[in-house]
This record gives sequence, structure tokens and C-alpha cells, in this order.
Amino acid sequence: MKPVRQNVKFDKKFLDKDALKVVNTIHKAGFEVYLVGGCVRDLLLGLEPKDFDIATNAKPEQVHKLFKRSRLIGRRFRLVHVMFSARKFIEVATFRSGQVQTAKSGVIVCDNCYGSLEDDVVRRDFNINALYYDIHKQEVIDYVGGLKDLEAKEIHIIGKAKLRFSEDPVRMIRAIRFGEKLSASLSDEIKSCILDQASLLSNISPARLYEECIKLFQNEYSFKVYEQLEKYGLLKHLFKQTHKNDFIKKALLNTSARIKQNKPVTPAFLFAVFLWQAQNERFVMIKKKQRSFYLAMNQASEEVIINQIKQVSLPKWLTARIRDIWMMQPKLEKMHPKKVQDLLQNPRFRMAYDFLLLRSQSINPELKDVVKFWTKAQQ
Repeated sequence: MKPVRQNVKFDKKFLDKDALKVVNTIHKAGFEVYLVGGCVRDLLLGLEPKDFDIATNAKPEQVHKLFKRSRLIGRRFRLVHVMFSARKFIEVATFRSGQVQTAKSGVIVCDNCYGSLEDDVVRRDFNINALYYDIHKQEVIDYVGGLKDLEAKEIHIIGKAKLRFSEDPVRMIRAIRFGEKLSASLSDEIKSCILDQASLLSNISPARLYEECIKLFQNEYSFKVYEQLEKYGLLKHLFKQTHKNDFIKKALLNTSARIKQNKPVTPAFLFAVFLWQAQNERFVMIKKKQRSFYLAMNQASEEVIINQIKQVSLPKWLTARIRDIWMMQPKLEKMHPKKVQDLLQNPRFRMAYDFLLLRSQSINPELKDVVKFWTKAQQ
């Protein structure tokens, strides 16, 4: 393969200083090293990347030795995380070869065979994500037509879609997300293969799908992503208990608006919205046998969350917040004068209030007076 090389000087304010430190350290040690993937794609589009990934011919153990604050992670494919704070790390991957171990389903279970830059290119998912940037030569390297696809706003997979999706079904939801993020059209091959192979998503570990779901819905285009996941039959393999309603639409649009305004968002809120209908339906069934309102609510919450974590793993702190939001709804609806101050001082009050507000604006318009009461109580 002969690559296209394009000289590009990126705006320094968009280049992460820590990522550049990592690249320079690996380069000084005598290894080949590049910025790669989504960060290069976003820089070319004039967007500020959220993450900076690095690819090199240095083995993971060699990279690990170069950085005191680094750790080796991963079984399926070994990576190095170079730590800069409790929440910030730069991910470094070694060039992959074409040799992989797969399960009977076709899913890759081991990918720790290393190769050259040319080998690594064809192991990436989409053309637009297979762009490498040499910071020393200020040069983008493109082996597969990613630059053309970016210009045309098209998404094509590298290799055969059927095989690549069976190797890693998460690529299907990534295709949907990139399509909406970049306002790009998916190739016909990608569309037809997602429709045929959506069920393969069930083979992915719930723990891995949690991080992917955060990326799907905590952005400025989350409702469009939701609609596309539903259209292609992928949503039920992430949230089988969830069905579209005005509450979900309102919450996703509200999340997007908050992100645009640089306001904080939490996945707990969205998961609580997605599972609220299921929680209500389960509560109605349990209440027929269980006299205690509180115990019925608690049991319904527990069962719905247990069903959800079979598909997408949720951390304990997150499920606790989801329960808090749900359990506070009937308390807020009662508007009990003696409980007002206690509820206002509850650390989860604001999330529960916002939840109630969106309910009143969508599926429960009868709650508008309740919302007025709590809005006034906060003043």
C-alpha cells in the first residue's frame, strides 16, 4: 500500500500537551510513534478532540518502562495507560498484526500479535479513524482513503463489514455514533450488515458496553443516536426494557442542551429515564401482592436494575443514584409540608426535581402544579 501524505499544521491550542509529551518521549527512545484515530479525524475537522490516542512500534512493556506513572491494561489487547492525574491518562497502543484469536462466534478474544504501521492500518475500524499524524514531520498519513471520506462525509469500513462486525460487534454502535457526530452517511454495506448482525451485540461483555453507552448518549446529538439505534435494531441489545416515549426524547434533548451550555450531566439521570417506564410497570405488578408502597417501589427498582446490568453493567454508585431519583418521585408528588426542608436538603434533590420537571413536560402533564410547588420552595 502506498499512503497519501498530507502536510498539516494543527492549531496548538487543540493539541494536548500531555499527549505531545508522551509522543516525544517514545520518539526520543528511538521508536516510531504517531497520534492516531479519532483525535486526528477531529483535528482535521477543526474540532477539539476529547481523547488523544497514540500508536507505536514499541511493545507495551517497552512503553511501560519509559513512564514511571503508567500501567499495563487489557487481556484481549494489551495497552499502556500513561497517567497524568486520577482521571486523566493517555492511551498508547502497539501496532497490531493481522493475527488474532477468535471465539466460535467470530468475536476477537486475543489480539496480542504485533506488526508494522501498514498492518495496524487494516486492523482499524473505519477509514476516517485510520489516519496517523507524525507530529515531527507535521504530516497526516492515509493508507485507506480516510481523507477523501472525511471530505465527502461518508463512513466506510476497512475490509468486509460482515467479518469486521463479527470480530467486534461494538463497531456497529460506533458506526451509528460517528454518523451522527460527523453528520456523515453510512455506506450501504454498513447499513445492511448492521440490520443483519445487530444480535451479535449481545456477545459483548456488559462491562465494556457501559463505557460505550456513555459515549452514545452524553453528547450534543444523543436523541438522533437513540433513533438510529432503534431503527437498526441495536437498542434492544443495550436496553431491552426501554421503549421510546416523550420522556426519553425530552431527557436526551435536555442532555444535549446542557452539554452545549457546558453544564454538568450524569449518566445516572439518563439511565433513570430510560428505565423509568419499566420500573413503573414492574411496580404495578408487585403492588398487587405487596401492601407496602415503599417495599413495592424498592423491589421494582431492584428487579429492573438487575435486568439492565445483564446487558450493560452499571457501577454501584450509579445504581444507587438511579434508585434515589426513583424513590424520591412519590415523596415529591405528595408535597407534604413537614417534609419540604428535609427533601430540599437531600443531596439528590436537584436530580429528582429535574426528573420530575421533565416528566411534567412530557408523560405526566398533571404534575405541573407539583413542579410549581417545588420550584417556589427552592426560592
